[in-house]
Amino acid sequence: MSRASALYRLQRLDLAIDQARSRLAEIEAELTNHSAAERARHEAAEKEAALRQASQAARAAEDAVATQRAKVEAIEQRLYGGSVNNPKELQELQAEAEALRRHLTRLEDEALEAMMRLEQAEQEAREAQARRELSEADDAGRARNLQGERQSLLAALQQRSEEREVEAVSVRAEDLELYQTLRRGPGSLAVAEMLDGSCTACGVGLSASAVQQVRSGSVLVRCRQCGRILYAG
Repeated sequence: MSRASALYRLQRLDLAIDQARSRLAEIEAELTNHSAAERARHEAAEKEAALRQASQAARAAEDAVATQRAKVEAIEQRLYGGSVNNPKELQELQAEAEALRRHLTRLEDEALEAMMRLEQAEQEAREAQARRELSEADDAGRARNLQGERQSLLAALQQRSEEREVEAVSVRAEDLELYQTLRRGPGSLAVAEMLDGSCTACGVGLSASAVQQVRSGSVLVRCRQCGRILYAG
C-alpha cells in the first residue's frame, strides 16, 4: 500500500466519523426541540381558558335572564292579580312592566349571543385539543426515530473509530503529522484524488513528472495550488 493510499483510507474513515458526529449533534439538538408540540399545548391552553371564560359569561347571562324574568313575573302578578285597583298606580305598574320586558328582551338577546360564543369556544377548544394530541404524537414518533438513528450512528461511530485505529498503525509518524495538520484546513480534506492529471480538490493541473510521482506512490506529492496530498486512486 502506498503512503498516499494509506492516508486516503484514513481520511475516508475520518470523514465518516466527522459526518456521524455532526449528525449526532444535530440529533441531540432536535431531541430537545419540542417547539411544535409546545406551541400546540400553548394554543390548547389558551382555547381552554377562552372556553372557561365563555362558559362563565353564558352562565352569567342566563342568570341575568332568570333574575329579570322573575322581576317581570312579579310585576305582572301585581298588575293582573287584582291587588292594585288605583288607576294611577296601575298605569305606573304597566310602564314599569313594559320597561322590564324590554330589558328582558335585551338580556335574552345577550344570552343567545353568549351561548353562540360558547358553542364557538367549545369547537375551537376541541380542535385545539385534537391538534395538541396530534402534535404530541408526531413529536413522540419523531423522538423515537431520532433515538433509533442515534443508536445506529453510535454503533457505526464505534466501528469506524476502531477501524481508524487499525489504519493509523500502518501510517508513518511524519505522514500522520502532516495529514493531521492538513485536516485542520478548509473542508477537513488532507488528501485529494488525482484525476486526468489534475487535483480534484482545486482543479489545478500537474506536471508529467508530478503525475508519475503520484502514481508511483513512493513519496508524498502535494498539490502546488492547494497543498493537499495527492492520491492516484
